[in-house]
Amino acid sequence: MEVKELFNDYKKELLKNKEDFIKEYKIVKQAVEESPARYKGKPVEFLYQPMLLSDEDLNQFDKLTQQLMTILNKVIDNYLMNPDFRKCFHFSPLLEKLILKDHGYRNNIPMGRFDIFYHYDGGFQFCELNADGSSGMIEQRELQRIFLNTRAIKNLQYELKGFQLFDSWVDALLENYREFSKDDRKPNVAIMDWISTEVPSEFIEFKKSFEEKGCPTVIVDPRWLKYKEGALYYEDFKIDCIYRRAVTWEIIERAHEIQDFLDAYMAGDICVVGPIRSQIIHNKIIFAILHDTEKTSFLTEEERGFIKNHIPYTTIFNSSDNNMVSYTIDNKDKLVLKPMDKYASKGVRIGRDFNNDEWKRIIMEEATEDYLLQEFCSVPTMPMAKFSDDDVDFYDFNYIIGLFMYNGRFQGPYTRVGTHSIIGSIVECYTVPNYWLKEK
Repeated sequence: MEVKELFNDYKKELLKNKEDFIKEYKIVKQAVEESPARYKGKPVEFLYQPMLLSDEDLNQFDKLTQQLMTILNKVIDNYLMNPDFRKCFHFSPLLEKLILKDHGYRNNIPMGRFDIFYHYDGGFQFCELNADGSSGMIEQRELQRIFLNTRAIKNLQYELKGFQLFDSWVDALLENYREFSKDDRKPNVAIMDWISTEVPSEFIEFKKSFEEKGCPTVIVDPRWLKYKEGALYYEDFKIDCIYRRAVTWEIIERAHEIQDFLDAYMAGDICVVGPIRSQIIHNKIIFAILHDTEKTSFLTEEERGFIKNHIPYTTIFNSSDNNMVSYTIDNKDKLVLKPMDKYASKGVRIGRDFNNDEWKRIIMEEATEDYLLQEFCSVPTMPMAKFSDDDVDFYDFNYIIGLFMYNGRFQGPYTRVGTHSIIGSIVECYTVPNYWLKEK
């Protein structure tokens, strides 16, 4: 199956019947606006363009994520066993203490989204690993549902299957809880994040999924929790299991505000999915460590080859190293500067997006500490449809595919596209639905 040909077929069909597709786009747009697919209270930005994946693509995703998971689990094991190796991560004493705490079940990375630059010829490079507050499931589910009834999908001569990212996560969480609690009872669940204004629609949809499986569920801020008599409570609601969406760096930064949660965690009186231990591979320093052969002598030659070929070369940026600074200035079009632990592409600076003076300023003023230097990856592109209210045209969009991992198993994709080098909410980002193509 040549997937790229299907993209071309879609383009030809759309341009041949512009008026009909523009009418349908407006219907789809209204359906999205009325759906739970929202980001910061607004309807998610999307393209009326399906992302198509074959059996071969999905088998490739499964294979490459299993290879990476084997490597990451080795890193975590060595972190737990080797105090000298721990020093490579530069974690605070509190964070190290929370990481070393046994969380009560075997999965160290129960939830992850591994973002990848995937070329349809089979080439790929991992962009970053999200194992801390991973999101995007609601956008994939709702766009997938809405598009299934459209002409864009019905014209394809294939059976299209979507991906289940909600009920499957509930099952994965309960698998971990059973191991933690050593019984089969349904837990009281809390979905935990910092709640400042409106509750994210994704949390509300997950709450429905948990309750449909028989788990009473609340959405809470960690500051609202009270630890008493060996149990954690939200008001009168005794919590058995937390689905953690609050990211680790904020937990550490605001530890003084959430002592009850931390005390319950350290006492082992609450099951938290995912555990603080996932920070070992979530922090962007992981790519620099994987490329350091002296620090990772526990890896095999085959695993080193996988890292060299599929993880962009990364090192800690040292603003006091004149040779490194000179190299970074002279090779700006090949390099990226990234903060070690931020999200939504915050602080990421791609050399080719700046002129020489701007790049020097970033190096001297922004990247002074806790920054990484990384080689620029080849970003895949695909012609995709961009609609307005009365016209449509095709542009070459960059795309990045997030591979959701539940308990170490590939569960489904999440694709974002944009025309800039950075594909993220701080610059420009559209979501497109993913479908698994099956022969009719």
